[in-house]
Amino acid sequence: MHSLYGLLSASISVLLLAGAGITTAQVIEHPIRMPAVFHDVLIYVEPVSEDGDTLRFFTDSADGTIMYQGSVDRLGLTTTSAIIQDQQQLAAFLPPMDSSHFIPPPLISDGLIPVRADDRMPPHHRVILRGGGNPGDGSQRAAPPENGILGDGILGSTWFAGRAWTIDFRRETFHVVPTGHVDAEQVPPHGNGGAAGDPHHPPENPDNQEAVVSISFYEEGDQRRYHFARLPVVVAGDTLSMVLKTGSHIVLSDEVDAELGRADELFPAGLISESVAEDWLREHPDWRVYERADRNYGSDLIEVPEVHIGPHSAGPVHFAVRRDEAFDDWFSQFTDEPVTGALGADAFRDAHITVNYPRSVLIFHE
Repeated sequence: MHSLYGLLSASISVLLLAGAGITTAQVIEHPIRMPAVFHDVLIYVEPVSEDGDTLRFFTDSADGTIMYQGSVDRLGLTTTSAIIQDQQQLAAFLPPMDSSHFIPPPLISDGLIPVRADDRMPPHHRVILRGGGNPGDGSQRAAPPENGILGDGILGSTWFAGRAWTIDFRRETFHVVPTGHVDAEQVPPHGNGGAAGDPHHPPENPDNQEAVVSISFYEEGDQRRYHFARLPVVVAGDTLSMVLKTGSHIVLSDEVDAELGRADELFPAGLISESVAEDWLREHPDWRVYERADRNYGSDLIEVPEVHIGPHSAGPVHFAVRRDEAFDDWFSQFTDEPVTGALGADAFRDAHITVNYPRSVLIFHE
């Protein structure tokens, strides 16, 4: 229902940049439904500007936030130079939004989104921003989504930061919600109506209540440095530290695409380090492996029968193998402790969750 995410249903406090007329800070007091489109369990948002232009962003809680130059030109946006995440970058504001197809701007960058040149678009962005399909040899464009809009960019960790988000993967709804208690009146429709209690002190016996799992972030002093959420994931009795990466996916090889019987090559999957994958397959030789399933990396895809995140169990869940350096040298620099994997939305197919960044909790709703 549009009224859930229209501005009339949200009380919003606004800070304007001098002379810019751009909304940069907003306090969300009621759930606002995002104009979201689910591609399997991967989430796109399609806001509409006041001028009637439709934008299309892929969302991923552990990726960068960017908008491509071609979209900036198409929308007639003005760019500026700004320091974002300690880097001098060319950036732009989102255009003013139609109230019925609204998304909030990123908080921590005062509403600015870094702008990247179109010729710096990596191959996997060409696939996800088309919403899958078959890119052929890279010179052919797949058919655009049903609304005809190709992707404008990625909304990553700095867009998710500072807010709370409720995702119901079963009903394919996505809301930005208040960051205080997640209680009956703050959970969007279809919530279980129970109270979460103090999010910093999860209930010992969460029967008939939302179950709360702690997530953690890289902080320096009392300042949050990065916004990649780390959480414990139990696989075959072992607890692993993983980064929450809601947009985690691979581009399937033609052979595995056909073997899985999928309509397109964009496949939701988590990521796991090579050393952990070797341990898994040595201890569980019966686990299914799709060899060289990942077109971009040539790596295998492992089907794990079951994983556990707090009270939530899911399976089968798929993980694409990555070299250890991907975690030692990349992901772990953004987390408070080293991680050996990335948990994607593949593990939440039947879940209704709230990820509350300020409170550092992941809440499972019944």
